[in-house]
Amino acid sequence: MFDISILGGGWIGVPLAEKLSQKGYSVQISQSSQTKTIQNPTIKLVQWRAEVNSPNEAWESILDAKTIIWTIPPRRKENGDHFYLDVLQDFVRLLNQKTYQQVIFLSSTSIYPAENSLVNEESALENNLMCQAEEILHGVQCPLLLLRLGGLMGGERYVAKYYSGKKVPAANHPVNYVHRADVLEIIAQSIKSQLNGTFNVVAPQHPIKSELVKLECERRGLVLPIEYLEDKEATKVISSDKLIQVLNYSFQYPDPLLFPIEN
Repeated sequence: MFDISILGGGWIGVPLAEKLSQKGYSVQISQSSQTKTIQNPTIKLVQWRAEVNSPNEAWESILDAKTIIWTIPPRRKENGDHFYLDVLQDFVRLLNQKTYQQVIFLSSTSIYPAENSLVNEESALENNLMCQAEEILHGVQCPLLLLRLGGLMGGERYVAKYYSGKKVPAANHPVNYVHRADVLEIIAQSIKSQLNGTFNVVAPQHPIKSELVKLECERRGLVLPIEYLEDKEATKVISSDKLIQVLNYSFQYPDPLLFPIEN
């Protein structure tokens, strides 16, 4: 049995597997095709793809671990909401046939409605896909950690990439971003401390979007946006205070204005 099994070999899953392996854990990670590779030979690749009503045997290898981490985001364009929720129903049903030290599910701060307020884990939720997903996960009969991630940045993902030479919508809104390095470290520390519960994972600073986009374009030598569009829609500021206090965590990159240039 492995220490950790990661479902989802994507933008978070692969570097997470590398990090946890370097910390001495035995790690396996799912791959949905034979073409995917990983640099660390000690990490086991398991051929597995999220499918509805897969036989129990299809899940057997990927669920053979003490700690299970779900990193797979919904892919609405490909499969629709019901597909994602149905797969999660199967996931929880199979988890409850064994005993695990910890189950970690990567959720999203999209679960909160925009109400022009400071949002914490006790705030009202939007009745959307991620809310329904979390409701399913609450059926897990072992320690559960729900991490609600803000907008993911780092590496080839940076805000200027999406708005250089374009119009910037909601330019007057504060951002709720988090750097991938912090997400990976928070997961690692959560495993070590056996953390459970629900936590927001967002950088503590929330600059205005227009300021961030302009600064990033200048830092990277990119063309500035052609227009900054303000709107009067409600916004939200996501608080990570609970995580900072309970995990005693100090963000590596607390301010999106200072996220490093990595590519």
